Amino acid sequence: MDVVISIPDQVADKLRCRAKAHGQRLRTYTSKIVLQAVQGPMAPVQRDFARSGMTEKQWLDLGRDLLDKVRSEKKG
Repeated sequence: MDVVISIPDQVADKLRCRAKAHGQRLRTYTSKIVLQAVQGPMAPVQRDFARSGMTEKQWLDLGRDLLDKVRSEKKG
């Protein structure tokens, strides 16, 4: 789907620079940014949780166990 939006010239310039720095076309880079914004930063975690088949309690317990392990290792 194509969508046309208006953005300030300064923003467009920054997008062009960032796209070039990532070796991507402006359209590809902008699409990637929009997709990330819609999915949010938790999308990969939510996907992994759904695939795991674990209950919410099991998932939280795993996280707590890992956190406790890291903390005990830091204490030495």
